[in-house]
Amino acid sequence: MRELRHLQVMGSNLPNPNSEGALLPNLSTLLGISAHSCTEEILGRIPNLKKLGFQGELALDAVETLCCFNQVFNSYRLKSLKCVIVNPNPTSHQAVVPALPGVSIFPSGLKKLTLGGLSLGWENMSMIACIGNLEVLKLRCYAFREPVWQTSERGFMNLRFLLIEDMDLEYWKGSESFLPDLQCLTVSHCYKLKERFLGSLKKSQVLK
Repeated sequence: MRELRHLQVMGSNLPNPNSEGALLPNLSTLLGISAHSCTEEILGRIPNLKKLGFQGELALDAVETLCCFNQVFNSYRLKSLKCVIVNPNPTSHQAVVPALPGVSIFPSGLKKLTLGGLSLGWENMSMIACIGNLEVLKLRCYAFREPVWQTSERGFMNLRFLLIEDMDLEYWKGSESFLPDLQCLTVSHCYKLKERFLGSLKKSQVLK
C-alpha cells in the first residue's frame, strides 16, 4: 500500500492513521473521499498529494452545513481540487457552505478547481478569482446560486478554461479586464441565462 499512487474510494471515510510518519508517501491522486476525511490527521500524512477530490451528501429534507472548507489546504502541494455535493437541492437557496473563509484556503499552486452543489453566493467568486495560478475552473450543478453574477474589474489572470453547467444564473456582467487569458468558455444547461459576459472572447470560442 505504501507504493500506491492513485486511489479512488467513492464517498468513503478514510480511517484515522494510528501510527506516525507518512501514511501513503507515494500517493499523488486521491478521489472520491468524504468531506469528513479532509482532516489534518489524514491529509497531512499524504505528503505528495497533487490531485484531491472529495464529496459530501445532504440528508433529504434537512438543512445541513458541511464544514468541508474549514480544513486549510494551503499547506499541501495540490494542483487539482474537486469538491462536490452529490445530491444538491435545486429548490433550496441556502448555501451548503455559507461563505468561503478566504482565498488562503486554496493552495497557491492550484491549477484546476471543480465545484458542484455548494449553492454559494456569487460574491465568493472574487476570492476564487485571486488564485493566481488557476487555469481551469469547472462549476457544475448549482455550485453557485443567485440570478446575477457581477464580476470584479480584474480576476482570473491565468484562467484558460471555464465551464458553467446547470446553474440558475440569469445575468452575467463584467468588464473587459476580467478573464484576460480565457481561451474557452463552455456554458451548458443554464436555461435562465439572458445576458452573458464574454470579455475578450470571440463567439467562436464559446461552446454551448
